[in-house]
Amino acid sequence: MPIYLMDKTYRVATPSGVAANRVVVQGPLAGDCALPAEANAGAILGVTVHAQPSAGRSVSVRKAGIAEVTAAGPIPAGAPVNIADAAGRVKAVNEPADTRVQCLGFAETRAAAAGDIIDVFISIHERTATGA
Repeated sequence: MPIYLMDKTYRVATPSGVAANRVVVQGPLAGDCALPAEANAGAILGVTVHAQPSAGRSVSVRKAGIAEVTAAGPIPAGAPVNIADAAGRVKAVNEPADTRVQCLGFAETRAAAAGDIIDVFISIHERTATGA
């Protein structure tokens, strides 16, 4: 169950738009958001609350609170999560030791498979991985 705390509107810079429940990062201009270019991308803005299929249009992004996010695979409840891929899905943090991790937050519910929608407590921060 999503819990609204803080949403902000951004202009979509990704040419094909963005789906709902995806992590977005800072776009090329102030006020823009885009899908990440890769896993563990930085400059996280938050999670899209709804879909916006058109570039240049606005999308609401949850920046604080609990958001529904699309999983890229199994994730245990309580696990820290980060960006899994260029589609803006999340995964449990599993980077090698001493890797800088751009963490979105913590899974409140578990994912059994790719495509599951989970609740994530947003707590955007950087951490150093201790190993998978």
